[in-house]
Amino acid sequence: MMKYLPVYLLGLSVLLLFSACENDINEVRRFGYYEEVPTEVAKDVEMLYSDSLQVRVRVRAPELVRYGGSKLREEFNEGLEVDFLSDNLQVSSRLTAKSAVKKTITVRDEKGRASREPVVIVRDSVVLVSGNGKDILKTDELIWYENSDKLASDAFVTIIKPDQVIYGFGFDSDGEFGTWRIRSVAGKFDKGSFDP
Repeated sequence: MMKYLPVYLLGLSVLLLFSACENDINEVRRFGYYEEVPTEVAKDVEMLYSDSLQVRVRVRAPELVRYGGSKLREEFNEGLEVDFLSDNLQVSSRLTAKSAVKKTITVRDEKGRASREPVVIVRDSVVLVSGNGKDILKTDELIWYENSDKLASDAFVTIIKPDQVIYGFGFDSDGEFGTWRIRSVAGKFDKGSFDP
């Protein structure tokens, strides 16, 4: 019996080891690693967004990476170009940036009511050009609120107009960059005296 004891102990320890192992999916999800693995990667992407059967926005990007789970988002890590289109499908403004992320966030209206809204947050060398090319916005971060078709930024912004340059902090605009305002203007220069 003594010579078989090590074999019995080895078999018993292997049995205990396998009976203690379990892959509970909730435990795996608790660590969140699966949310950091892309569910889809696409190259040379072109997406169209419409409202009431009218195409309003065209997005082009070299790469799109989608993530699932509770942190559902789309990342454009190699940059993107967004064309905001008028009713006759002419480009009313163009937005470019080196990176962007599309996700859903909680926003509050002026009465404090919360709602969920999809946004695209563009970062790094953000340039927004009006359709006629007369107004140019430059900043490091800009948020496009899809449902309300508004653009906003809390960052430092520079707007270059044909005759002057205006810079300051914070920015709000409609999606077409037709009506805009800088929240806190820090300075204005005539175009002839300052060239950014």
